[in-house]
Amino acid sequence: MITAFAQELIDALRKSSSHRLTAIVEMARMPAPARQPFLDRHAPNAWPLLNQPRFSNLRDVGPWLVAAAPGSDLQGQYDFHRALTDATSDALCGWLISALPPSALAGHLAQATTAQAPDGHAYMLRFHTELAFPILHARRDLPGIGQLLAPIQSWWVIEPHPERKAWRHYAGYDQPQLAGIPLIQLDQACWDALAGDPLSYSLAEQLREPLAASGFAENCHGTRLGLVGKLLREARAEGLRRPGDLADYVTLLALHGPTLRGMDAWQAALTEACNDGLPLAQALKSRAFPNL
Repeated sequence: MITAFAQELIDALRKSSSHRLTAIVEMARMPAPARQPFLDRHAPNAWPLLNQPRFSNLRDVGPWLVAAAPGSDLQGQYDFHRALTDATSDALCGWLISALPPSALAGHLAQATTAQAPDGHAYMLRFHTELAFPILHARRDLPGIGQLLAPIQSWWVIEPHPERKAWRHYAGYDQPQLAGIPLIQLDQACWDALAGDPLSYSLAEQLREPLAASGFAENCHGTRLGLVGKLLREARAEGLRRPGDLADYVTLLALHGPTLRGMDAWQAALTEACNDGLPLAQALKSRAFPNL
């Protein structure tokens, strides 16, 4: 049965036979033993976006652009989408539709992997992530960002959601003849926004295996980020401020939420932590599990 998102992709591709579907895959999110077999399977239709010599040590774990076989019809591109979705799980970061040939599109996107910060120095820019891309798309006034979007018709990026894998659509300019990106230049507001909340990302990664072991139904990067974000907002609304308490709140409720929320000991521990008493996990242990 075709998913609603797959149908959205197919409907967009059906409008023009000149447009092709590609995907950005973050190799670092794929188990190490699976990376080379994956690239071998998709060669020669996979290109590293960190193709500059200065990124040579990161190339194999960085983002790659992957495409269906040349000449694939609509069914072939749907089959590519389905197979890649099944094979990549957490590693799949984005879907793109463009009339620019995939190899040229990879070269175009590779030019966006470096940006100039407000301090005048150049840094690696992870433009394709669920944190960075929405921020950059909203700042098309900055040098280089409009050019990044120029040859793209449609771009879908993971949207953090606490219960399911969700994709959000962003429109490009659909001008394949305008490939090529000058150095992206970020102002202070954009730079600060790109810093995001490091705690969310570290917790989402730390929870990957525990959630898998607990049987969490949609254990992908986007759902973990959505769940962590939801619980962090709850924790701050409760009055928690210390980083350790925030992390404990998220971890404990992500793994044991239904049980803990109904316990008087949980509410008492939460009150103590909010009042700068014992750390949340210790306060809970002293009340609920004193013999452990």
